[in-house]
Amino acid sequence: GGPGRPPGSPPPAELTTRTRPVVPMSATTTMTCPTSTVARARPVPARLAQAAARGPVAARRVSTVARADASGETRNSESGIFMRQITEAEREEEVKYLAGMLKLWLDDEWSIQEPHAALGLQAAEKCVAMRLDGCEEMGSLVMGIAQDLLSFDFSDTFVNSFEVANKTSEILMMREGYEVCCLSKEDETRQARYEEMVANGQTP
Repeated sequence: GGPGRPPGSPPPAELTTRTRPVVPMSATTTMTCPTSTVARARPVPARLAQAAARGPVAARRVSTVARADASGETRNSESGIFMRQITEAEREEEVKYLAGMLKLWLDDEWSIQEPHAALGLQAAEKCVAMRLDGCEEMGSLVMGIAQDLLSFDFSDTFVNSFEVANKTSEILMMREGYEVCCLSKEDETRQARYEEMVANGQTP
Protein backbone atom coordinates (compact mmCIF):
# COMPACT_ATOMS: atom_id res chain seq x y z
CA GLY A 1 0.00 0.00 0.00
CA GLY A 2 1.05 3.60 -0.60
CA PRO A 3 1.85 6.07 2.18
CA GLY A 4 -1.13 7.77 3.75
CA ARG A 5 -3.65 5.09 2.61
CA PRO A 6 -5.28 2.85 5.27
CA PRO A 7 -4.64 -0.91 4.87
CA GLY A 8 -7.34 -2.66 2.86
CA SER A 9 -8.71 0.52 1.25
CA PRO A 10 -9.18 0.55 -2.56
CA PRO A 11 -6.40 2.11 -4.67
CA PRO A 12 -6.90 5.65 -5.97
CA ALA A 13 -9.14 6.02 -9.00
CA GLU A 14 -6.27 7.23 -11.17
CA LEU A 15 -4.53 3.87 -10.72
CA THR A 16 -7.52 1.84 -11.87
CA THR A 17 -8.89 3.95 -14.70
CA ARG A 18 -7.46 3.22 -18.15
CA THR A 19 -7.81 5.47 -21.15
CA ARG A 20 -8.62 3.90 -24.53
CA PRO A 21 -6.29 5.02 -27.31
CA VAL A 22 -7.84 7.45 -29.76
CA VAL A 23 -7.84 6.19 -33.35
CA PRO A 24 -7.50 9.06 -35.87
CA MET A 25 -10.58 9.34 -38.08
CA SER A 26 -8.34 10.21 -41.03
CA ALA A 27 -7.20 6.60 -41.27
CA THR A 28 -10.05 5.85 -43.66
CA THR A 29 -12.29 7.86 -45.89
CA THR A 30 -15.44 7.31 -47.91
CA MET A 31 -15.65 9.15 -51.20
CA THR A 32 -19.15 10.34 -52.04
CA CYS A 33 -20.51 12.48 -54.84
CA PRO A 34 -23.73 14.49 -55.08
CA THR A 35 -25.60 11.60 -56.70
CA SER A 36 -23.67 8.42 -55.99
CA THR A 37 -20.98 6.70 -53.96
CA VAL A 38 -17.85 6.29 -56.07
CA ALA A 39 -15.55 4.44 -53.69
CA ARG A 40 -15.75 2.46 -50.50
CA ALA A 41 -13.78 3.16 -47.35
CA ARG A 42 -10.11 2.41 -47.83
CA PRO A 43 -6.85 3.50 -46.19
CA VAL A 44 -5.55 6.91 -47.22
CA PRO A 45 -1.85 7.75 -46.81
CA ALA A 46 -1.14 10.62 -44.43
CA ARG A 47 0.25 12.83 -47.19
CA LEU A 48 -2.98 12.50 -49.18
CA ALA A 49 -5.14 13.20 -46.15
CA GLN A 50 -3.12 16.35 -45.43
CA ALA A 51 -3.27 17.49 -49.04
CA ALA A 52 -6.99 16.79 -49.24
CA ALA A 53 -7.58 19.04 -46.25
CA ARG A 54 -6.23 21.92 -48.31
CA GLY A 55 -8.75 21.20 -51.08
CA PRO A 56 -8.32 21.34 -54.86
CA VAL A 57 -6.29 24.03 -56.54
CA ALA A 58 -7.69 27.52 -55.94
CA ALA A 59 -9.79 28.92 -58.74
CA ARG A 60 -12.13 31.78 -59.54
CA ARG A 61 -15.09 31.33 -61.87
CA VAL A 62 -14.93 33.56 -64.94
CA SER A 63 -18.05 32.35 -66.71
CA THR A 64 -20.88 30.07 -65.66
CA VAL A 65 -20.40 26.82 -67.52
CA ALA A 66 -21.23 24.03 -65.06
CA ARG A 67 -24.89 23.10 -65.41
CA ALA A 68 -27.19 20.69 -63.62
CA ASP A 69 -29.39 19.85 -66.60
CA ALA A 70 -30.56 20.99 -70.02
CA SER A 71 -32.52 23.85 -68.48
CA GLY A 72 -29.25 25.66 -67.79
CA GLU A 73 -29.54 25.72 -64.00
CA THR A 74 -26.06 26.08 -62.56
CA ARG A 75 -24.72 23.83 -59.82
CA ASN A 76 -21.76 25.91 -58.72
CA SER A 77 -22.23 27.16 -55.18
CA GLU A 78 -20.41 27.96 -51.97
CA SER A 79 -20.40 24.23 -51.21
CA GLY A 80 -18.04 23.36 -54.06
CA ILE A 81 -17.00 23.62 -57.68
CA PHE A 82 -19.07 21.49 -60.03
CA MET A 83 -18.09 20.39 -63.52
CA ARG A 84 -20.69 20.16 -66.27
CA GLN A 85 -22.44 16.86 -66.85
CA ILE A 86 -21.06 14.75 -69.68
CA THR A 87 -22.63 11.93 -71.68
CA GLU A 88 -21.41 8.50 -72.75
CA ALA A 89 -20.98 9.85 -76.29
CA GLU A 90 -18.28 12.20 -74.94
CA ARG A 91 -16.28 9.51 -73.12
CA GLU A 92 -13.65 8.87 -75.79
CA GLU A 93 -13.00 12.54 -76.54
CA GLU A 94 -12.86 13.50 -72.84
CA VAL A 95 -10.39 10.70 -72.05
CA LYS A 96 -8.24 11.59 -75.06
CA TYR A 97 -8.12 15.27 -74.12
CA LEU A 98 -7.32 14.76 -70.43
CA ALA A 99 -4.75 12.03 -71.09
CA GLY A 100 -3.03 14.14 -73.75
CA MET A 101 -2.96 17.28 -71.59
CA LEU A 102 -1.61 15.37 -68.58
CA LYS A 103 1.14 13.75 -70.65
CA LEU A 104 2.07 17.12 -72.13
CA TRP A 105 2.26 18.62 -68.62
CA LEU A 106 4.46 15.75 -67.38
CA ASP A 107 6.74 16.05 -70.42
CA ASP A 108 6.96 19.84 -69.99
CA GLU A 109 7.96 19.57 -66.36
CA TRP A 110 10.22 16.52 -66.31
CA SER A 111 11.09 15.80 -69.97
CA ILE A 112 9.66 12.85 -71.85
CA GLN A 113 9.47 9.73 -69.67
CA GLU A 114 8.05 6.36 -70.68
CA PRO A 115 5.39 6.12 -67.90
CA HIS A 116 3.85 9.53 -68.65
CA ALA A 117 1.40 8.31 -71.29
CA ALA A 118 0.09 5.45 -69.13
CA LEU A 119 -0.14 7.70 -66.07
CA GLY A 120 -2.11 10.36 -67.92
CA LEU A 121 -4.42 7.74 -69.40
CA GLN A 122 -5.22 6.10 -66.06
CA ALA A 123 -6.02 9.44 -64.43
CA ALA A 124 -8.16 10.49 -67.39
CA GLU A 125 -10.12 7.23 -67.50
CA LYS A 126 -10.86 7.41 -63.76
CA CYS A 127 -11.94 11.03 -63.95
CA VAL A 128 -14.27 10.47 -66.90
CA ALA A 129 -15.72 7.30 -65.35
CA MET A 130 -16.55 9.20 -62.15
CA ARG A 131 -18.21 12.03 -64.07
CA LEU A 132 -20.29 9.59 -66.10
CA ASP A 133 -21.30 7.96 -62.82
CA GLY A 134 -22.74 11.27 -61.67
CA CYS A 135 -19.81 12.75 -59.77
CA GLU A 136 -19.29 16.39 -60.75
CA GLU A 137 -17.96 18.00 -57.55
CA MET A 138 -14.28 18.83 -57.92
CA GLY A 139 -13.11 17.84 -54.44
CA SER A 140 -14.60 14.37 -54.82
CA LEU A 141 -13.06 13.99 -58.27
CA VAL A 142 -9.60 14.90 -56.96
CA MET A 143 -9.71 12.39 -54.12
CA GLY A 144 -11.19 9.65 -56.31
CA ILE A 145 -8.46 10.06 -58.92
CA ALA A 146 -5.73 10.21 -56.26
CA GLN A 147 -6.95 6.99 -54.64
CA ASP A 148 -7.19 5.19 -57.97
CA LEU A 149 -3.61 6.20 -58.84
CA LEU A 150 -2.27 4.55 -55.67
CA SER A 151 -2.08 1.39 -57.80
CA PHE A 152 0.23 3.08 -60.34
CA ASP A 153 3.99 2.48 -60.25
CA PHE A 154 5.47 5.95 -59.74
CA SER A 155 9.04 4.70 -59.35
CA ASP A 156 10.12 6.06 -62.75
CA THR A 157 8.31 9.41 -62.38
CA PHE A 158 8.87 12.57 -60.36
CA VAL A 159 5.28 13.01 -59.17
CA ASN A 160 2.77 11.32 -56.86
CA SER A 161 -0.90 10.44 -57.11
CA PHE A 162 -2.23 13.63 -55.53
CA GLU A 163 -0.11 15.92 -57.72
CA VAL A 164 -1.53 14.25 -60.83
CA ALA A 165 -5.09 14.37 -59.46
CA ASN A 166 -4.73 18.05 -58.62
CA LYS A 167 -3.35 18.84 -62.06
CA THR A 168 -6.30 16.97 -63.59
CA SER A 169 -8.67 19.27 -61.70
CA GLU A 170 -6.71 22.31 -62.90
CA ILE A 171 -6.95 21.19 -66.53
CA LEU A 172 -10.69 20.57 -66.16
CA MET A 173 -11.36 23.95 -64.60
CA MET A 174 -9.39 25.81 -67.25
CA ARG A 175 -11.31 23.99 -69.97
CA GLU A 176 -14.65 24.77 -68.32
CA GLY A 177 -14.04 28.52 -68.09
CA TYR A 178 -12.38 29.00 -64.71
CA GLU A 179 -9.40 31.22 -64.06
CA VAL A 180 -6.89 29.14 -62.11
CA CYS A 181 -4.33 30.89 -59.94
CA CYS A 182 -0.56 30.48 -59.83
CA LEU A 183 -0.05 29.17 -63.36
CA SER A 184 3.30 28.99 -65.11
CA LYS A 185 3.82 30.23 -68.66
CA GLU A 186 3.76 26.60 -69.83
CA ASP A 187 0.43 26.06 -68.05
CA GLU A 188 -1.10 29.10 -69.74
CA THR A 189 -0.11 27.98 -73.24
CA ARG A 190 -0.54 24.22 -72.87
CA GLN A 191 -4.11 23.95 -74.12
CA ALA A 192 -3.31 25.95 -77.28
CA ARG A 193 -0.19 23.86 -77.87
CA TYR A 194 -2.14 20.65 -77.38
CA GLU A 195 -4.86 21.72 -79.81
CA GLU A 196 -2.23 22.75 -82.38
CA MET A 197 -0.52 19.36 -82.08
CA VAL A 198 -3.82 17.53 -82.58
CA ALA A 199 -4.71 19.72 -85.57
CA ASN A 200 -1.36 18.84 -87.15
CA GLY A 201 -1.93 15.12 -86.57
CA GLN A 202 0.70 14.87 -83.83
CA THR A 203 0.34 12.82 -80.67
CA PRO A 204 1.24 14.66 -77.46
